[in-house]
Amino acid sequence: MTGMTTPALETPADWPWDAMPDDLLDALTSSLARQLAAGPVYLLIDPMSSDVSPPIDTHPRHPVTGDALQSPAEQLPYLVELQDANDPLLAQSIAWAAEEHLRACANGCGPCRIGGWLQPHAPNDGATLARQIGALLQARNAPGGGHYLRLADRRVLALLHRLESPAIDWSRQLKGVAHWIYLDANFALQMLHGQSGPAVNQLLQLNAAHWQCVIEAEAINRSLMAWQGFRHPLPDDAVAQVVAPLARARRHGLHEPRDLAAYAAEALRFSAFEQYPDLPGRIARCLQTQQPLADRLQALRGHWTDSDTASPRPGRQP
Repeated sequence: MTGMTTPALETPADWPWDAMPDDLLDALTSSLARQLAAGPVYLLIDPMSSDVSPPIDTHPRHPVTGDALQSPAEQLPYLVELQDANDPLLAQSIAWAAEEHLRACANGCGPCRIGGWLQPHAPNDGATLARQIGALLQARNAPGGGHYLRLADRRVLALLHRLESPAIDWSRQLKGVAHWIYLDANFALQMLHGQSGPAVNQLLQLNAAHWQCVIEAEAINRSLMAWQGFRHPLPDDAVAQVVAPLARARRHGLHEPRDLAAYAAEALRFSAFEQYPDLPGRIARCLQTQQPLADRLQALRGHWTDSDTASPRPGRQP
């Protein structure tokens, strides 16, 4: 994974912030602008849950389409063409990306509409880049027969980007794309590079391990956001730490992403949680009554923690 250097900003004790710190937004904007070449910048928007508000109607728009993308047109991604790195929409889009993730951390879930900022190696029109992205979103040999790989949601992209065993050859897969930059869960910019050369419209090649990550993406990302509401920044091995309690949650019969995330976040916050003797019975009753697990855990929390054993203050966990 390629990280982009931004000035360090100590997490305030009152994390999660009520609003994004201006100095962090300024640092992100400056860092992103330095990485971009002269010429147009393409902002990737994922409106699956809802579109950005107010809508962007002042810039050229290039729909991302593909033969296998069967979602309604208004839910499919699109590229917004920015004039260059000095376009005011660049800073605005960074603020949108940061703020939507901040809300997701506070709520435990939420849409991520800003998929990233892209530039091709060679000058071309936005429609060419949109076709290339559209090809990447068309799933091949997906378990269960799905046809839409939602890379425009940067959380899915980040999960696949982090995989190391085996790693995806992004340089080959993104041939023609100079960089695809996105904001990660810790409010840092990450970058993917493609080989130079003409754009190649090809499906993303994924193996069984990659697909398993995609299948579990909602539960993993909900768990990360729920955990980050109490710990920021997330550790480098956050995904690996989340996967283990998710597996144990499934052995308890949990399957809804919101319930899986509630279990994983509780296990990561409180080491005594999974030692609670009546936990299997409590979970079974939640499943019978269809009560959200998060609500039940909140009511029961005193059984595995008190003022002396509770996790450290948000933003200050070891």
